[in-house]
Amino acid sequence: MELLPALACALIGALGGLLVPRLIALCPEPEHDPAENPEDYPDHVPFAELAARPGLLLRSVIACALAGAVLGAALGWSWALLWLLFLVPVCCALTVIDYVTWYLPSRLIRPSWLVTGALVALVAVIVGSVDVALWGVGGFAGLGGYYGLMRLISPRAMAGGDVRLGALLGVALGPLGLGVLFVSVLAAAVLGVVAMVPMRRSGTMIRRRVPYGPFLVLGALVAVVVGQVLSA
Repeated sequence: MELLPALACALIGALGGLLVPRLIALCPEPEHDPAENPEDYPDHVPFAELAARPGLLLRSVIACALAGAVLGAALGWSWALLWLLFLVPVCCALTVIDYVTWYLPSRLIRPSWLVTGALVALVAVIVGSVDVALWGVGGFAGLGGYYGLMRLISPRAMAGGDVRLGALLGVALGPLGLGVLFVSVLAAAVLGVVAMVPMRRSGTMIRRRVPYGPFLVLGALVAVVVGQVLSA
């Protein structure tokens, strides 16, 4: 465990957590799709209302600080922290939105593709290794393609936002290695299954379905830790 990087990243994560309500409020309301059955989804909560919920700011700061601490402890002073810490508040906002509304706004995901890709490319130039950038591209295509295939097989289980989020996480995890990508997929699936019981009891589960975005994010965090343990 790397103590100093963990503390530094926890502080950076906490500062990023302050942005979470603002990121949620900036998202445009989703357009209604007449092909969707409203009974398959929870009642929509306007993003402005969600962003203003009491306690959201504090919980976001704590969650982002914990995520930053985990990344710092697992990776140490790694160049990968540049893009991973950028994604902490973004993924926190996406997790909150998807958990409550079952929707992953492209307004947050698509710009994050560009920023994350640019940071990966910058690190590739700094360390003088084109492999870093190639793994980022490979991760984007690999996870995006995998979740895209899952959507084709079962559109009710995998939404378009999940595919886009998977591609974003692929860019971030790709430079950490193929094993990390694989573990992220496996961890997300396992966490999603395990969470079904409490989510059914809380009413978050609808017609044997759960919002998958939070588990993609948690699976990615687990994969970073497991990847470092396996490579130690």
